[in-house]
Amino acid sequence: MKIADKINKWILPYANKIGNQRHLIAIRDSFIDISPIIMVNSLFILLNSLLFSNPGLQKKFPYFKKLLDIGTMVNNGTLGFMTIFVTFLIGYRLTKHYVAAKTITEENLSPLHAGIISVAVTLIMFPLFNDVNVANSTKIVKVAGVYTQALTSSGGMFVGLIGALLSTELLIKITKSGKLRIKMPDGVPPAVAQSFNSLIPESLVVIIFALFTFIYIQITGQTITQLVQTVIAIPLQAAMESPIGLFMVQIVTQILWFFGLHGQNIVSSVTSPSMLAAIQQNISAFSAGKHVPFIVTNPWIGMYTLFGGTGAILPLLIAIFIGSKRQNYREVAKLGLVPSFFNVSEPIMFGLPVVMNPFLAIPFLFVPIINLAIAYPLTAMGLVAKSVVIPPWTLPPILTAWVTTAGDIPATILSALLFIMDIFLYLPFVLASNKSKEI
Repeated sequence: MKIADKINKWILPYANKIGNQRHLIAIRDSFIDISPIIMVNSLFILLNSLLFSNPGLQKKFPYFKKLLDIGTMVNNGTLGFMTIFVTFLIGYRLTKHYVAAKTITEENLSPLHAGIISVAVTLIMFPLFNDVNVANSTKIVKVAGVYTQALTSSGGMFVGLIGALLSTELLIKITKSGKLRIKMPDGVPPAVAQSFNSLIPESLVVIIFALFTFIYIQITGQTITQLVQTVIAIPLQAAMESPIGLFMVQIVTQILWFFGLHGQNIVSSVTSPSMLAAIQQNISAFSAGKHVPFIVTNPWIGMYTLFGGTGAILPLLIAIFIGSKRQNYREVAKLGLVPSFFNVSEPIMFGLPVVMNPFLAIPFLFVPIINLAIAYPLTAMGLVAKSVVIPPWTLPPILTAWVTTAGDIPATILSALLFIMDIFLYLPFVLASNKSKEI
């Protein structure tokens, strides 16, 4: 048995299990669901940075300064409530999974109800009292009955994830027992019957989480948010910000793709919360004119590795046009050129193929790592800007870097140089493939 076959035999079953795990799928798809509002928020971040806050344009068009408020409004209504949106969607999607699997029926538990309970439980676990800044003042006061944007945007994301997953699972278990349902007589409207059917299970879930939160606060003097931040959020974000954590995530993504699995979808289920929290904090700091804190975010990784798709596929295609004598490679490259220009790499991944191709394994696995190994220290030294915008994933390479950094020229130049370098990194392996007619 070949080495590739052995790796395939051992890795694929585990990768498939991870890729099909219901909780990870619910988290992944929930982040995908909110991508449109993330995109529109990024558009206004870009407009604020390049147009409305430009001193020269403000002098020429004084009203531009007031237009900055539009971006703030959009941010408040999109990323400002990101945790709430995602929390609802996780409960909704996880329940939809159980309905599809016939574990429960939608008649007994509506996915919408599960989403609402997920949000309710999350808000219950948020602190009762929060520190807020007084408008037009540096004074900080403690207020009750207010949920700050630090919690509803990214700061409460892990509390939301945990609350949504645990409350939905508990709700499913209680509902399945069937002993606590209130059955309404025939003729009652379905929506009303459904609400009464799940009244007791939903009430029990809310009461259980409220009692747990209260008891924990009384015993420890610490909120659930503080506990989650200390135990999960801060360590995970720190690991992702380190070069070792960054390279491990990227190499796992590349390996999964090499074996025909969507690496981003599998890995992002685990990394998305910390990555999204990092870019959210970057955007907030940039909008406020403060120091941008984090290097590693999904947009930052993408602008140096997503050249036509995972593994720098567009430089591979150019290397094929330069050095390949194989007609099949050149024909597939022609067909995949336009999609790859917009980061759609599947025609090349499975048509060339790159998947399980021994000639392209080494560059496909290591070109992104080399790119990041160059970009990370340059970003850490401040020679190129950090990511402050979430661009559409279909944005062409190099232009992505310009948009992601809100118009930083050094970062754009670095992206272009890495793109050119990647062509020459792929070229020797493309030339080597000329000697084979099998793959």
